[in-house]
Amino acid sequence: MTGDAPSQSLQWAVEAVAKAGSIGIVGVYPPQMTSFPIGAAMNKNLSVKMGNCNHRRYIPHLLDLVRTGAIDPSTVLTQVQDMPSVLQAYETFDHRESGWTKAVIAP
Repeated sequence: MTGDAPSQSLQWAVEAVAKAGSIGIVGVYPPQMTSFPIGAAMNKNLSVKMGNCNHRRYIPHLLDLVRTGAIDPSTVLTQVQDMPSVLQAYETFDHRESGWTKAVIAP
């Protein structure tokens, strides 16, 4: 992970929300992300909700939308990589390098 953006954004969220408010944490955080301002959140009596997306619930409907042409997922792809470069592609994406928003591996 490059920089301290995830830690900074959580700090700002705790600072910005009103006492007894709620924070929802979305996104993908790596296991090595261990910094959260728990003391400040506790002192403000905040509720925090987080978790991974329930993919199994949404994937069948999303696939139907793609199949029927209602949505085109290629519009959000920023990188297309071939199979021989898959390891390098994962490393680059994992380091959050500029220009890597969504990637697809083409067989």
